[in-house]
Amino acid sequence: MSSEGEVFKAIAIDMGAGSIRVMLGSLSGESLELDEICRIHHEIQEADGRDTWDMDHIIREIKKGIAKAIEASGEAPQSIGVDSWGADYVLIDAHGELVDTPVAYRDKRTAGMREQWRKHMSDRDTFLRTGINFYLFNTLFQLWSVREQKVLERCSKILFIPAYISYILSGSALNELSISSTSQILQVDGAQWDHEILSRLGLEEEKLGEVIPSGTRLGRVTIAEAGHIQLENVAVCGHDTACVVAALPVENPDFAFISAGTWCIVGIESSRPLLSEEAMELGITNERAYGNGYRPLKNIVGLWLLQGLKKQLSADISFAQMEEMVREDKPVSQLIDPEDAGFYHPPDMKMAFDRFFERSGQPVPENFSDYISCAYDSLCFSFRYYMEQLEMLSQRSIEVLHLVGGGSQSDYLCQRIASICQREVISGPVEGAAMGNLIIQGIAMGKLGDLQEGRDLVKKSCRLKRYRPGAILPRAEQRYNLYLSLKT
Repeated sequence: MSSEGEVFKAIAIDMGAGSIRVMLGSLSGESLELDEICRIHHEIQEADGRDTWDMDHIIREIKKGIAKAIEASGEAPQSIGVDSWGADYVLIDAHGELVDTPVAYRDKRTAGMREQWRKHMSDRDTFLRTGINFYLFNTLFQLWSVREQKVLERCSKILFIPAYISYILSGSALNELSISSTSQILQVDGAQWDHEILSRLGLEEEKLGEVIPSGTRLGRVTIAEAGHIQLENVAVCGHDTACVVAALPVENPDFAFISAGTWCIVGIESSRPLLSEEAMELGITNERAYGNGYRPLKNIVGLWLLQGLKKQLSADISFAQMEEMVREDKPVSQLIDPEDAGFYHPPDMKMAFDRFFERSGQPVPENFSDYISCAYDSLCFSFRYYMEQLEMLSQRSIEVLHLVGGGSQSDYLCQRIASICQREVISGPVEGAAMGNLIIQGIAMGKLGDLQEGRDLVKKSCRLKRYRPGAILPRAEQRYNLYLSLKT
């Protein structure tokens, strides 16, 4: 910290696609603390046949949360930062008003857009230009789907979700680097929009504007709910996963991270993007990190598998109780490929497992606990696979796995990852996005010297657990070979 005994307070707005949390954070020389002031529930709304975000509700509730955080702080907070999910955007006119209701990434308008885009630019060229792999929800495909509509003509600015919230707070209409990189329209190097892609979209660069680095100070918050305090708006890493990575309690530089939630993310920090043919084919995407680095990573359908299975058990059963079912039962042989399209959004998750077993020539399990065990182990084998691929592509070894997100609270999952991946696992923090948000604010406001100082505070402040891998079992290697055969 810049001054011994000083406490720096700030507000972190951590926006998820299902809930938004307004957090009050405190930084001192010895600790980093977070208090959840309020949790705002929101969900995708169907309007005029589209999946949309109720932005009026979101803004109204965030403003209320800011007022509550200021009231609860005792001493006035000095800054505020916003992070969110990626790819979605807001269109505003010259007066700052919404041109259209913001459309959510799950909307069906992007169906077939990748195939259409290929007629104008090859997959390889798009990947080399942007470093971003091909997901149906990418901003590129969202914009391609509306390129002939009047909404783009009427808009003055295109702002990603955290940039729009920052605009409401202080009037600065600027997109930050990490959130911009999720779009697949930003150049892989530097902070410039790709002119060739914008030309194919028929989009003027001025509408996207300047791309600013993480940690840029945007000016004083001017909304009425902030009162008369001097509350600085800081453009933290707008993408929540970039904030998570900023808060990793790193000790060994040879690490990978696994963010375990509904989606799981396996990735590394790197000074360069991974742009080989192999990286593209594997689905590796190169998002930007705090400090102009990269986060080469792979998105995998994650605990969604367990959430789907849970629906078919007693409504009040916990994930911990599901794990106990696995511990008490015999080992199983079946595995799935979590990336199989049948698991993305099935009406019946158990049936999706059964169909995969039948297609792959595996027996259907007799006990429901076998499905749970299969789901956990299949995820762990997928983590091992992509960790090994990242080692190969980056030409560096991975010795430690940092596990963050909701899954980091599961002793069972952490130990299975350590055993199957044969690496030490360090679990925590659970609140990684909000902590990274707070750390970046602290650096921007001159309260922390650098990112490592912030990460050291995370190590001091959080309950971190270590899991050792244990001996390699022949049966585990046989099952990994089965997993590999299911991917081919």
